[in-house]
Amino acid sequence: MAIALECIYTCERNDQLSLCYDILECLPERGYGDKTEATTKLHDMVDQLEQILSVSELLEKHGLEKPISFVKNTQSSSEEARKLMVRLTRHTGRKQPPVSESHWRTLLQDMLTMQQNVYTCLDSDACYEIFTESLLCSSHLENIHLAGQMMHCSACSENPPAGIAHKGKPHYRVSYEKSIDLVLAASREYFNSSTNLTDSCMDLARCCLQLITDRPPAIQEELDLIQAVGCLEEFGVKILPLQVRLCPDRISLIKECISQSPTCYKQSTKLLGLAELLRVAGENPEERRGQVLILLVEQALRFHDYKAASMHCQELMATGYPKSWDVCSQLGQSEGYQDLATRQELMAFALTHCPPSSIELLLAASSSLQTEILYQRVNFQIHHEGGENISASPLTSKAVQEDEVGVPGSNSADLLRWTTATTMKVLSNTTTTTKAVLQAVSDGQWWKKSLTYLRPLQGQKCGGAYQIGTTANEDLEKQGCHPFYESVISNPFVTEVRTALITRTFANIGLYDIFII
Repeated sequence: MAIALECIYTCERNDQLSLCYDILECLPERGYGDKTEATTKLHDMVDQLEQILSVSELLEKHGLEKPISFVKNTQSSSEEARKLMVRLTRHTGRKQPPVSESHWRTLLQDMLTMQQNVYTCLDSDACYEIFTESLLCSSHLENIHLAGQMMHCSACSENPPAGIAHKGKPHYRVSYEKSIDLVLAASREYFNSSTNLTDSCMDLARCCLQLITDRPPAIQEELDLIQAVGCLEEFGVKILPLQVRLCPDRISLIKECISQSPTCYKQSTKLLGLAELLRVAGENPEERRGQVLILLVEQALRFHDYKAASMHCQELMATGYPKSWDVCSQLGQSEGYQDLATRQELMAFALTHCPPSSIELLLAASSSLQTEILYQRVNFQIHHEGGENISASPLTSKAVQEDEVGVPGSNSADLLRWTTATTMKVLSNTTTTTKAVLQAVSDGQWWKKSLTYLRPLQGQKCGGAYQIGTTANEDLEKQGCHPFYESVISNPFVTEVRTALITRTFANIGLYDIFII
């Protein structure tokens, strides 16, 4: 018996299994002859040989021939045992045509037999895991569905509520956590090997992920990545799925979408959804949304779409996203955007969040904008394309024309028309000067200082023109005016100057707004 055992274990050929069985049949059975310690040990070794031969037979059955010596030498190594099981299942998975479900189930039973008889260093759970992993990686949808029957596909299935019977339900062997790991590994392998969304491997990856019914975050992230590949293709971005996975800065993929489809900034909802699928900025939704909206504002400004840019800037300001100060300042300084009040809000936000090095430039731009708002409030109409004119109303034009006739006599109606015409003429002549003064003013609060210099004349007189009383202009032949306009009106009647009179005078001629801005 010792010689027979030595011959069998020495042979390294993998085609001698039948001869080994012939030798085994020639050996005496247990109980034949004298029973000694040596013979008992030899019979134990023969029994072990019989188990090893059965494993070799199973390997040969599935097309994986191995020498008897290999099985004997690896029976105590868990690492080698695992490698052998993986090799066996992967070999079965590569067979063409694909093997049936019954063949797979037979293979599982054979694996468990090998584990129980020889490879006891490997536990049965490892056999189930190896078998399930091979099913998932077999590139066949039927096998993937079969793998689902070998796993806990949700946390509830692994730990069912108390009182629920398991009768009639399949006995799952792969734990929920391990099932997630196996599914993720298989789906990533399919995803990385696919060329585009329509690749068959992408369907296999999706099928693997859908086995886990309760969609934990890791599974959902992989499903979102597959969906993101489709969105990228819709925006005209041609990129391998593996490149999408390995992209270190995924906001660059959003930039590529905008580059390939310049008008997609109008599809803000879709781009924000794509950013979420790509997990831009990780698990920080505020940072993700801020980064994408900044890109949309920049693109909208390139197309001079101030409405879209303003909408996104308003959202950025509402959320207080500090990194958006730059795009807010760009829109705030856009001359083509006519909403001066919104521009002022944008500049205020930019000044609040900008770095110290940008404060000076933004203050200058904000001061210029405040001056422009001042122009608007005093009803100056600035035309950038042509000359700058003050358009008078029909009544004003008519009054100016009548001024050329001369000063009427004692007719009250004629005097009123003449007075109106003269006043409008004065305003027209001083328009350019007033505007030049405002352009030279950089301090938006200049009017407060100027107001301190206004004082009542306190009854001061300057010749006959400053006479006070009912007899000074009782025939109404002179036009009453403020001393400021004395030099431009012929034969004026300078009235008494008081603070209330100043207020009423400026309010009536439409210039008092200058002092209340």
